[in-house]
Amino acid sequence: MSDSVSRQVSPGMEFFTDFVITGAVGGADATSTPAEVTGLLGGGFVESLTGPGQLLRCYDLVELAWQRDTAGEHWQGLYVTVQAHRLDAPLSVDGLSAALDRIGFPLVEVAPDGVGCRRLVRADSRVGVLADEATGQVLQITAPAWFAPGPRGEPAPSSRNAVRDRVRHLAGIGAPEREAWARRRQPEESGEAAHWWWSLWVTCGQRIPAEGERNAGLDRSAWQEAALWLLGKCETAGVLDRAEAVCEIARYGLLAPDAAVRACLEAIPVSRADVATRETTPYTEEHLVAVNASRAAKRLSLAAGPLLPRVRDPELRAEVRAWLELRPRLM
Repeated sequence: MSDSVSRQVSPGMEFFTDFVITGAVGGADATSTPAEVTGLLGGGFVESLTGPGQLLRCYDLVELAWQRDTAGEHWQGLYVTVQAHRLDAPLSVDGLSAALDRIGFPLVEVAPDGVGCRRLVRADSRVGVLADEATGQVLQITAPAWFAPGPRGEPAPSSRNAVRDRVRHLAGIGAPEREAWARRRQPEESGEAAHWWWSLWVTCGQRIPAEGERNAGLDRSAWQEAALWLLGKCETAGVLDRAEAVCEIARYGLLAPDAAVRACLEAIPVSRADVATRETTPYTEEHLVAVNASRAAKRLSLAAGPLLPRVRDPELRAEVRAWLELRPRLM
């Protein structure tokens, strides 16, 4: 392992707080390519292929993973994890939380996982902390986290079958009927409503059939229409912001490629000339708005990227490529 990486993965508290705030280790994050990670962290790693389409790389405490569908394609980043359980001296979750509180980046605790672990998250950096409930020892710190605060991190408000039946009903009716259904069924309390809409969207996303296929006797277009409607309700309820909703639209192919890419670009909250980069903007509390705008730009441009081969408008293609060139410098 190189000296620079050895220093980075020392058990000093600053290393851990920096990862929680930035979602990156030495500049390498879950969007970095294997070559970029080597350039940033050096060549002192152990690497393995876990199946034909997954790559795992380990730098002492730090693990990075990528996936691809077929050989020869570009690797797509999955996650960066700091395996804190490997430390000689345990890292206390209360100590980590207190250190983050002092510098203005508090963690939010979400529901326990039910098997003896506490879960905490920093939503803007999408970093999750998993800690042993009995000992308070941090086990892992991961970006992006698979759990989230608020309505997205809570159990479904109804049984799986009930939510599935509701979503199937929504996909089979028209827009006016859906609105009437929502007026009758939506919970009155805002937090409950957000949780309710989120559970409906998640179930709908899981049931959208592939092109040319059907689900519950309905073709893909009916499910797409219901999915777009549910994402709009999630935005209105505050469980998703515009950038998150548009990323879901791109991920599930809910709009034609040109329309989806245009939506991604329109949702970017800052221009390329003004966007914050790692070179220009420190990760401090007073710069958090600019940092999060930069993060949104990165997520949206990455969401648009896979659609480019099917985009007809050359101006859209050029704008997305310009953003993707900036991606390694974004926050």
